[in-house]
Amino acid sequence: MAAPTANAAAVAARAVAATGTYPAYHGLTTRELLKIQWDYAVAASESAPTEGTAVKAGRSALPVDEAFKKLAGSDPRPLLVVRECQVCNKTDNALLKPGIDNERTIVLSRWFHCVKLPVDVVDSSEPFNAIFPTNDAEHLFVASTDGTNRIPLESDTSRPELWDAMAKVLGRSYAHDPSGTAKDILRIHDKIDVLDQKLVDLEKSRDGLVENPGRMDKERLKKLDKEIATTKKELDDQKKSIDKLSKIDLRPEKKA
Repeated sequence: MAAPTANAAAVAARAVAATGTYPAYHGLTTRELLKIQWDYAVAASESAPTEGTAVKAGRSALPVDEAFKKLAGSDPRPLLVVRECQVCNKTDNALLKPGIDNERTIVLSRWFHCVKLPVDVVDSSEPFNAIFPTNDAEHLFVASTDGTNRIPLESDTSRPELWDAMAKVLGRSYAHDPSGTAKDILRIHDKIDVLDQKLVDLEKSRDGLVENPGRMDKERLKKLDKEIATTKKELDDQKKSIDKLSKIDLRPEKKA
């Protein structure tokens, strides 16, 4: 039987419904790649202790410009910021919708500095309160590093609207729009899934062979070991391709 093509495997895989916010139809390698890298903003500092235990400095809201500087830190990428709430706390449900394909959203997020702010950010004494002043503020937004070009979004925003907003900010921030590159990465995910399944099948065949040492075909074992090593290298090469594609230069900062 001929090995499935990446496209055929992708079509078959997408026939299986995702049960959570992260695509469930992918193989292990792609699922590991499809994780948003979150930062958790901290602005409060501790005063130097005189004796014994440190005493926390009193907290107060930062001016909005300073809040964005603290939020961005040393990361020059545009911002994707989520404020957690009692419903979505400790999940990605504000950005990712359970039960539907979030793969494109996750891939696009690799070109953003993704930051989560706590539930109590709407408290007027919280350092980042100027960014989300009240519960009437949007649930999340994308923006340039300094907070300009902000596009407010909600957890029920349609996927096309979300992707369009992400693409607008990315297009302003990078030397070329990463949206097209995202499509290339999605295609590589399908290739990785085929290789993952091939590796599972090869290792299963090898396990079956070594479980019967008295009747083991050494030539067959040698061939399987070679195929397993080749498939692992191919997987590694595909991951390196994604890393290479992801490296897109940011636009130079405009001088004031």
